[in-house]
Amino acid sequence: MIGKAEMTYKVRLTAKANKVYSEADPILKKKIAKCLKLLQETPKNHPQIKALKGEFV
Repeated sequence: MIGKAEMTYKVRLTAKANKVYSEADPILKKKIAKCLKLLQETPKNHPQIKALKGEFV
């Protein structure tokens, strides 16, 4: 049986988002990291995610 090849995705933050993340308190930072990891692993299974357009496609 041939399995599906796993694709890995990279989550990139804007400079502003990175600043907010780096300045967040440890509890919030942990929550954000968990969400980003989930987004990286399964980006297409989130109800609020839209396909990229333009230069990032």
